[in-house]
Amino acid sequence: MDPLDKFLDFIKSEQLFEVEDRILLAVSGGKDSVFMARLFALSNFPFAIAHCNFQLRGAAADEDADFVESLANELVVPFFSVCFDTKKVANDRQISIQMAARDLRYEWLEETRRLNSYAYIAIAHHQTDTIETMLINLVRGTGIAGLHGILAKRDHIIRPLLAFTGKEVADYIHLNRISYRDDSSNKETKYSRNKIRLEVLPVLREINPALEATFSSTSKRFHSLEKFLDRQIDDLRKTLFLEKEEGVFYIPIDSLNVYLSDQYVLYELFKPFSFLESVLNDLITSLSQQKTGKLFYSNTHQLLVDRDRLILRKIQLNLEDELHIESLPMEFVWKGKRFKVSYSADTSISKDPRKAKIDEGSVTLPLKVRSWRHGDSFIPFGMRGTKKVSDFLIEKKISLDEKGKVPIFLDSNDDILWVAPLRVGERYKVSEKTKKVIIFEQL
Repeated sequence: MDPLDKFLDFIKSEQLFEVEDRILLAVSGGKDSVFMARLFALSNFPFAIAHCNFQLRGAAADEDADFVESLANELVVPFFSVCFDTKKVANDRQISIQMAARDLRYEWLEETRRLNSYAYIAIAHHQTDTIETMLINLVRGTGIAGLHGILAKRDHIIRPLLAFTGKEVADYIHLNRISYRDDSSNKETKYSRNKIRLEVLPVLREINPALEATFSSTSKRFHSLEKFLDRQIDDLRKTLFLEKEEGVFYIPIDSLNVYLSDQYVLYELFKPFSFLESVLNDLITSLSQQKTGKLFYSNTHQLLVDRDRLILRKIQLNLEDELHIESLPMEFVWKGKRFKVSYSADTSISKDPRKAKIDEGSVTLPLKVRSWRHGDSFIPFGMRGTKKVSDFLIEKKISLDEKGKVPIFLDSNDDILWVAPLRVGERYKVSEKTKKVIIFEQL
């Protein structure tokens, strides 16, 4: 089938968008996104081109941006572009550069789509990308959702190139002598996706030359299974979770007991209420011991064991305004707790849990104290990875009612220094290089 006909048939069969919808195309300058832009132009759909410069490849990244802008001019369509300091964002958010680039890309694309009234964002993923995603998810561990790979449509994201394999895209580009930009990092096997593309897929194709077709069919089956199970879980939840008043559910323990041995079902039942798997495991233990009056918490809900039933309710936090610490020393009262913040030359490790020392050279004034907020994260002392403050407090058995009373100390960059009195941030701990400390004391 002609590539244009295949493209149009896929859009129609998957109901990706209406012909009058304005589409924002994410174009990197690589062969996949250039192929997509060419097909949109041949189809006479109304579209614009958007390009992100992550400033990770020096002059080559700027040349990519110039190339994509020239393509937009050639096709006579609107062009949007942005530059990111990706390394800084990755450092500030304590995530990998690849994850930072991905987050920045989708955040900016959605903002651009919304502000300029485009119906959808088109991403140039093809069938071979789906195989890579499914294999990565399978290797790292995943649920059913991770096994269906990349969906053709989700919310405001569409992927019209899922009609094609990576080879079909490359063949079209080569046959029609279409210019594109080649990212040399795609050949580096230090990245998991590249390793799968360059080393694993060739071996799998020796076993099954029709790899894309097979995975595409498997992906559709898993997606159908996921939707079927979601419907079953929704029906079961409606039967078990009896809403007595708005936002308050009674769950008979006798009825729930039959599902306690099935972690998948139990997790999916409570998934809309944001309960961690570890919290649900604690719930199972508590129910097996027939303990009553015990409370369990998610970021948004409270679950009470009340004799022969569980009571599930949403809890709203009453957050106070943040308090600023402009200069040191300073004493203040925050939510009924008295604190002192001061400088010291004593760099010894404090063994008093109500007293925390941080490296003065690693922070900038003014400091501030406030309650936790959704999205807060830090690296707890002694750990390497970032942890959400909410999850950290749950692990410390801090109830949702008490969460709002836990002081979070931050510097002027909104970096978390101390979750009082539980843990100092790893990045601000006292070390042998520390010359001066800031002491937080709960009096």
